[in-house]
Amino acid sequence: MVNWDETDVPEIKEKLIKKILSEMDNQNLSQGEVGRMIGMDRKNVNKTLRGTERGVSINQLIRIANGIGLKVDLIIKNK
Repeated sequence: MVNWDETDVPEIKEKLIKKILSEMDNQNLSQGEVGRMIGMDRKNVNKTLRGTERGVSINQLIRIANGIGLKVDLIIKNK
């Protein structure tokens, strides 16, 4: 079984959260507004963007990113 804490997943999530928060700031969007835009409760947006919720998936972050106009691309390369 893969231990996700020992992969690049936490770093990827952190980078994505920082970009989302920066874009929300640029657009002057509150978590409540983002929640309404994507059909997610403000509390869930908050938990997702705090990054402390262990069950936060990259899918949830991409949903938020797309909802505020960010496009997320995936690049896979050899180490």
